[in-house]
Amino acid sequence: MNVRGGEDNKNWFRSDRMLHVNENWYFVTRENTQEGPFSSRNEAENELTLYIRHANEPFYERAGNA
Repeated sequence: MNVRGGEDNKNWFRSDRMLHVNENWYFVTRENTQEGPFSSRNEAENELTLYIRHANEPFYERAGNA
């Protein structure tokens, strides 16, 4: 695993982005926004996938034009 100079280890923190509140499902973004509500965990996971895909579009557009 690559670490910065002077560091022995790198700790990776992962957390579940899904929240279940009052029979509704939500996902939390890296920007710390809560998106939803969705009627099922599956629906929230599908919407999270679309959200990530949409957020990465500018990166892929730049890479394709390089």
